[in-house]
Amino acid sequence: MDKKVKLEAKNISKSFGGTKANNSISLKFYENEIVALVGDNGAGKSTFIKIISGVHKKDNGEIYIDGERANINKPSDSIKYGIETVYQDESLIPILDATSNLFLGREKLKDNILGKLFKFIDKKYMVEKTIETLKKLGIVIKDINSEIVELSGGQRQSIVVGRAVFWGGNILIFDEPTNNLGVKQEKIIIDLIKKIREEYNVSIIIITHNIAHVFELVDRIIVLRNGEVVGDKLKEETNPNEIVSMITGLKN
Repeated sequence: MDKKVKLEAKNISKSFGGTKANNSISLKFYENEIVALVGDNGAGKSTFIKIISGVHKKDNGEIYIDGERANINKPSDSIKYGIETVYQDESLIPILDATSNLFLGREKLKDNILGKLFKFIDKKYMVEKTIETLKKLGIVIKDINSEIVELSGGQRQSIVVGRAVFWGGNILIFDEPTNNLGVKQEKIIIDLIKKIREEYNVSIIIITHNIAHVFELVDRIIVLRNGEVVGDKLKEETNPNEIVSMITGLKN
């Protein structure tokens, strides 16, 4: 039985001035798989992800979600289609707690006249959902009311991942999820991504420069070079040397 295609990109192109960042990229991402998108700096990885996330508008091409054509022109469009992106800068407000960051910009209002007329926030509901989400993902925070700035790098990144899982549902995109983390904290994030794949039927796309993490974590590896796809390999059918060779364009 064939896997269900969660996201399909057809002939995606994007130029910035005279530079073609993406040149007719066509890719499929399947349900319940982890895919690494790799390539050197300037290969077009971030541009492609930002098009899928609605940060950049594509010049040409089509995007399909669950077989239906998707119109993604801004970040709120991608969110509507169940796409959540975890950027390497964490996208957290340091002086707020985990709950406030989990619901940032999407606060739950009370289901009564206070919520409808005066926009009173249902803090109790938000805290309960935050605890429930973090517990389900195995994320441990001693004090749920702690400001983000008081948490470790791994805990902060875990909250960003938790937010993506809570609001997502179809496609999760991670941009350098282990960047600037220590070895112990890297393992926390890697194990967390594995757990998400085991418990949710989602498509996970990871941008990373860490080839060791790629071969530990993913099912399939897509290589971009100069804005084009130069490789699409199942992990079992390739090796680090071949991937590095495709990234650089040099034979080992």
